[in-house]
Amino acid sequence: MMFEDKRQYEAIVREKVVVLEWVEGHRVEHGGAGECPRCGMPGEYDIAGLGFPADVDNSIYYSTVFDEWRCRICDYRRIF
Repeated sequence: MMFEDKRQYEAIVREKVVVLEWVEGHRVEHGGAGECPRCGMPGEYDIAGLGFPADVDNSIYYSTVFDEWRCRICDYRRIF
């Protein structure tokens, strides 16, 4: 199984942000408040990282493993 490197992940996220913004109908920015598209829980978008910043209670990030936007609560609840 191959995983993407940081540069590849950033390119994937840039494409997925465009689609997310179209679906949500507003701009999505790193650190911006939002609701997880998967479970609806409030959180902050982590566009520049991998979804695990220490200073954020619930980060919303793009998972290439699950091929979807999800949050740390999804991970905690093991929502697949």
